[in-house]
Amino acid sequence: MTIHSIGLYLSNASNKNLILEQIISNKYLKDHINLESLKGLLHSTLTINRFIEDEIRHDKFPIYTSENKSLGSMSSGQQKKALLDYLILQRPDYIVLDDVYSNIDKATQESITNTLSQLAENTLLIQLFFRKRDMLPCIKTVYTVDENNAIIDVQDAEVFKTKQTISSTNQLTLNFPQGYDETHADINPLVQLNSVSVEYIEKPVLNKISWTIQKGEFWQLVGPNGSGKSTLLSIIIGDNPRGYGQDMVLFGKKKGSGESIWDIKRQIGYFTPAMIQQFTRDDTVENMIISGLMDSVGLYCKPTDIQKDIAKKWILMLSASYCNKSFQSLSIGQQRMVMVVRALVKHPPLLILDEPTIELDDENSLLFIDMINAIAKEKKITILYVSHRDEPGLKPDMVYELIPGKNGSTGIVR
Repeated sequence: MTIHSIGLYLSNASNKNLILEQIISNKYLKDHINLESLKGLLHSTLTINRFIEDEIRHDKFPIYTSENKSLGSMSSGQQKKALLDYLILQRPDYIVLDDVYSNIDKATQESITNTLSQLAENTLLIQLFFRKRDMLPCIKTVYTVDENNAIIDVQDAEVFKTKQTISSTNQLTLNFPQGYDETHADINPLVQLNSVSVEYIEKPVLNKISWTIQKGEFWQLVGPNGSGKSTLLSIIIGDNPRGYGQDMVLFGKKKGSGESIWDIKRQIGYFTPAMIQQFTRDDTVENMIISGLMDSVGLYCKPTDIQKDIAKKWILMLSASYCNKSFQSLSIGQQRMVMVVRALVKHPPLLILDEPTIELDDENSLLFIDMINAIAKEKKITILYVSHRDEPGLKPDMVYELIPGKNGSTGIVR
């Protein structure tokens, strides 16, 4: 029997989690393909998080590497590869692939692509993706999904590939609203790391990292999964206790000279998709953005008229459709855009964006990249952009690359 794998091309307005649930229950695709009585499994961060919760709460470890690393101790790319290997061993009739390429490096992408191409010969694959270029080579038919989760087009994959993808013009000019209560000192350099090394339980992670970030620069931080990018970010942000005793200067103050973690965070606008899990209250989009002025998870005091006015201007820069909406009512991709604006709203000296385009569709990814390039062009905010993905149109001034080694990752500027 010939297996024809299918893809679902989503927009940021699509309710992906509902689609996933309805595919597994044989409701969403029942008019196109019959999954009744078939064994289906889900490859998703939702599945990974469930297994990690079992590790923590029930001491159950069904997924581990040859080095006996548990799922929770792996990098995001290692987690995705380990989960895929585990699901294949269960011999399902079909596997639903949820944005399979997000958060993984090029080598892992190639490995997963090869594995799935072989698997597709005997197993039905149903891939959900937001970016046209993320479609797996083995996909035969593409279903385009609109903001109401309705399938509005069905195309042969080869025809879908020929559809023109909107490209960035890099001509965006953004009139950013003024910052509120801007009291950031004029400091340069913002970050200076001198031979910083980090290890965990005798496992070296970073090896003699020296890196200087000057005011107004636009950096991209790259490196394969497990190279220590998250550890390096946690050192800069001030969240990692292994930063103490290191030779480093953050925003004009030597580490350990009496600065508080809030002194550091006040200078940084930070976004990583994992942050969204912290925001469980049903706040409005306006209040979410205002909370960025206060570095708080949620809003716990009445905002001023000036703060409301600033938030509304930022919302309109995104889209008028965000006005008067609750944050929880937004799609995952729309929430990403709001969180990026939340990181920007206080006009921080340093803006850190960690894998910010995960689950952004083609249109919103271009809007985001144009936004970042426009910010960088002004040279008022220093940008540190972290991603495994090469984004067309992104124009960093410099790239800092982490190169893994047996004594931990070293760093080079390129």
